[in-house]
Amino acid sequence: MVWLPVAFVCLTNNVCSFYNGNLSISQEQCDTQNKIAVRAMQTDADVKAYQVDCIEIKPKSTDSL
Repeated sequence: MVWLPVAFVCLTNNVCSFYNGNLSISQEQCDTQNKIAVRAMQTDADVKAYQVDCIEIKPKSTDSL
């Protein structure tokens, strides 16, 4: 399994978007990417609200990563 770190971010200009990080081979790696993103968003005056999560992806045997 792999994990994809994602963030939903709303800015002070009322524009909201989804972002994703790099695929991770463990939940811990994914959480680490999200912790870095959270620190950056907490210090960015343009960020009004955000939510981060790790999405678990179960590749099929025919998928290539």
